[in-house]
Amino acid sequence: MYLRGMVKLFLGNRTGVLFLIPFFMLGYFLLDQFTSYYPHNAETNIGMWGISLPFSDSFLEISGAILVVINALAINMIYNANEFLERNSYMPSLLYVVMMSFYHATYSIDGLLVAHSFVIAMIYQLFLLRQNEDGRRRVFNGAFLAGCATTFHPPLVLLAPLLIIMVRRIRPFIFREALMVILGMAIPLVYAGVYLWMSGSTVELKLIDKSIDYLSKQTDFLITAVLFTLLFLLSLVSIRSRMKTSSIRLKKLTSMLWWLVLLGAIFGIADFFTFGQIERFSFLMIPLSFFLPFSFASQTFGGLATFLFYITFGYSCLKFFL
Repeated sequence: MYLRGMVKLFLGNRTGVLFLIPFFMLGYFLLDQFTSYYPHNAETNIGMWGISLPFSDSFLEISGAILVVINALAINMIYNANEFLERNSYMPSLLYVVMMSFYHATYSIDGLLVAHSFVIAMIYQLFLLRQNEDGRRRVFNGAFLAGCATTFHPPLVLLAPLLIIMVRRIRPFIFREALMVILGMAIPLVYAGVYLWMSGSTVELKLIDKSIDYLSKQTDFLITAVLFTLLFLLSLVSIRSRMKTSSIRLKKLTSMLWWLVLLGAIFGIADFFTFGQIERFSFLMIPLSFFLPFSFASQTFGGLATFLFYITFGYSCLKFFL
């Protein structure tokens, strides 16, 4: 009964439920501390800023948990501010925390998780764009944040052409705004590049240390991939129904997120076949946090989506003991 009420609680228009998000993250944090399910890297990969941090393991672990909570709350704020559903919902924050509980970065902060924060901030800036208003400031801010994300996770340089496409979904093509994208992304990369050169560091694309046993994590991925895919398929049907009655602006915002789904899929597949890891699939958790709530709000598929979520949530806790 408690679990059944939990989803209803986060679907309802009660802002106070956001205070529960840190406690969910605290639960995952304590489970990991108790079982040591996610071993820690000897070095922390922070992209162009090097491959180590002069901080204790405890600081990195706590910082990762805090940042996941901040990201979850930021996603939820963007979701409700742009009225993805007809009423406020707080499922995006819960979904982000539960889905991120399957990724190593949640339990020890690294450049990948920091990049999540900058990408979410980028989405916030792009969603502020209006068709008939000067968009140069918002475009530059979004591109600058994308550039900052890229310094912490260099493969995100692929965001440059996607940003132009995403802006084009809201605004007509304006050459000056395209230049703002290039300039905004270039500034952080130039500074990080100079630091990289002066420090003599190198960019390491492999995110998880070779000494870490990753087999059980791949098993987790296979199980959760099936659950996430089923939830996503239910969401597609619900999104299609929602788009029929939604505003033109919401349709455009949704189309922008699809480009992030494509990027996350490319990153994840490349990571899996190149390094045998699944960490970069975590980028998919950002757009999925926007899309999956549609399935829970559906009168037709809401019950099935809730059932799949409980299985996912249950496994996210039980995996620490398996």
